[in-house]
Amino acid sequence: MHLNRREQPLTSRTSRTSRARAANPFVAAPSAPLRVLVLGLLLFVGAWSLGAPVTSAFLLAVAAALAMCVERLATRRETSQVLLVNSFAANREGKRAAEAQLLSLELGYDRTRSVLEALREGVVVVDSGGEVVLANPVARRAMQEPALQPLGCILWDVLTPELGQRAREAWQSLAITANDSPDALQQIRYSSIPCRNSVYDLTAVQAKSSRTGQDFGTVFLLVDSTRSHELQRLKDRFLSSVSHELRTPLTNICASAEILRAMVPDGNAGEEWPEFVRVVHEEGVQLSRLVDGVFDFLQLESGEAVFDNQVIEVSSVVSDALRNFAAAAAQRGIDFEVVEQGSAAQVLVDPARLERVCRNLLDNALKFTPTGGRVRLSTSVREQGWELRVEDSGPGVPVEARTAVFEKFHQLPDHLTDKPSGTGLGLATSRAIVSRFGGLIWCEDSPLGGAGFVVLLPLVGQNRLVGAGSSGGF
Repeated sequence: MHLNRREQPLTSRTSRTSRARAANPFVAAPSAPLRVLVLGLLLFVGAWSLGAPVTSAFLLAVAAALAMCVERLATRRETSQVLLVNSFAANREGKRAAEAQLLSLELGYDRTRSVLEALREGVVVVDSGGEVVLANPVARRAMQEPALQPLGCILWDVLTPELGQRAREAWQSLAITANDSPDALQQIRYSSIPCRNSVYDLTAVQAKSSRTGQDFGTVFLLVDSTRSHELQRLKDRFLSSVSHELRTPLTNICASAEILRAMVPDGNAGEEWPEFVRVVHEEGVQLSRLVDGVFDFLQLESGEAVFDNQVIEVSSVVSDALRNFAAAAAQRGIDFEVVEQGSAAQVLVDPARLERVCRNLLDNALKFTPTGGRVRLSTSVREQGWELRVEDSGPGVPVEARTAVFEKFHQLPDHLTDKPSGTGLGLATSRAIVSRFGGLIWCEDSPLGGAGFVVLLPLVGQNRLVGAGSSGGF
């Protein structure tokens, strides 16, 4: 049996009406006038049946109808307000959630940008077309115009020519290898690329999401390896200097030994024999000092050096260091002056290593002082401690190099002296020893016109020196 719409069961229509009202309280609004009319008729009939006049019954019915309308309007107004409040609250919660999400994204971006800007390596990200989408400040230093923002530019067009060529080759190589091995992390690396006065190592790698596989472009890492290349160059120079320094005494020793072997110790060779023996001895001592100096520095650098610290008067140590220097200065025609004040001061040091410091500074002054120049050694007692000064009339040390001269393997340019011999470890060894004594060493201008090297050591009972000294202090 089929029912048309009018013949459907009452319960079915009622349930649909109830659901509609529950979903929307305004769904019953069109039936409100009918309800008012029925209520008014019922009140009129009731009042008339109870004997009330027709006018009174009619007025009662109208009043009831008006009251129902007013209540209905109030209900609708209250419902509208509730819906408005709920809608506003929902919008406000949604807005807060959106703002929180936006703030989280901004904080994440700021964090990433701060990390990239703080890196000492240059980072550049390019898209699939080679255009720059991100470049930190260190990377911009390797570009032709570091002050300009490279975003949107082709990377190899804004880098310096050498770096730009390598970056393009790496980008093209990654594009080829990505098709051959799409699942492997591809990486291209080039070393020792010159860029103005620096040297860079360049590494290029594809940036892909491990979760979605999305390609974010290519990341270029620029590492300034200038310092490493400079150290390598200094090491090569050090090995060359050591070879030269070893060759000279060994040649003299071998030559003197050959002559001594051929000589017969008779009356005619009596005067020459002691001379060759002296040469062998002095060159052997020089060779031993050179080897000891290299070995001592290696121990100091590794922290394995053992110090025999004891309380001494520094006058004896200075006298031992001066023993052979005065003769060497006279042989070079250099005026050597010693000014000792407070030489009886007591310090806690290793005597042999303090003597090595004095000898290194004196040898350095003798090496850089031209013939006919002056060298002065002076000692004094200050409020901060005992001071040793070695000054010369040589070419001096430029202000910008007064810290670098204490680094290992470092030597001043060759044009400053006729023959700047040495291994480049004397001042570095002296700084390490003085530091272990709790003192300071630095370089400054000399009143004689050249360089002045100053050592300041704490006296017995004083604390280690920290922060004293002038420009270039260690």
